[in-house]
Amino acid sequence: MAGKMTADQALSNCLRQGERVLWQSGTMSFPLLEKGESWKIIGKWIGTVVVTAVLLALYTGQGREWSARAVAVILLIAVVMLLSPVIERRSLLGQRYWITDQRAILMTRDQTFYYMELSEIDDFQLLRDRTAGDCLVLGGCLFEEVDRQLRWRACHPKTDIQNDSQRGVAQGLAFFSVEDGAGAAECLRQHQTA
Repeated sequence: MAGKMTADQALSNCLRQGERVLWQSGTMSFPLLEKGESWKIIGKWIGTVVVTAVLLALYTGQGREWSARAVAVILLIAVVMLLSPVIERRSLLGQRYWITDQRAILMTRDQTFYYMELSEIDDFQLLRDRTAGDCLVLGGCLFEEVDRQLRWRACHPKTDIQNDSQRGVAQGLAFFSVEDGAGAAECLRQHQTA
C-alpha cells in the first residue's frame, strides 16, 4: 500500500498545465487556547460539562429505570464536544495553502483540495494579531463569519452544497495562521489590478 503523498506531490497532481505557484505556506503552530479563542473554548468546555451533568441528572434521577445506552450516548456527545477544539487545531496544523497565477488553493490534512479562481475572488481580508501568523480570508461571503468562527471556517471552506458537479470549487476560503500573509495579499492585489 502506497504511503501518503507529500504536499508538493499532491499539489503537482492538482495543478493545471502551465499553472505557476506564486506563494505558498502551511499553518504556523499556534496554541490551543490562543488569545482570541481561549474564552470561547473554555466557555464551550464549561457549558458542555454543565449541560451534560444536568441532562444526566434529569434522566437518571426520575426514579424510573434508565438505559445505559442513553447515558453512553449523552457522554459520547459530551466527549466529542470537549475534544472538538483539539481536533480542529490538529486539522488546521495539517493544512497547506498556495496562490498560483490562476487560483487560490487550500489542501486539508487528508489531502482534499479546495480552490477559488482568482477572477472569482470578489474581496479579501488580511487579519493580523488573531493567531501566531496572519489569516487571509478570501471571499466577501465569509467576512461576517470570521469574527465568530475563524477556526471553524478555516477547517470548512464555503462551497455550494447544491452543486456537486463542481467538487472542490469554493465560494470562500480562510488561510489560517500563515507565514507572509502580506506577500499573499500582494499576489491577490496584483491580480486584481492586472
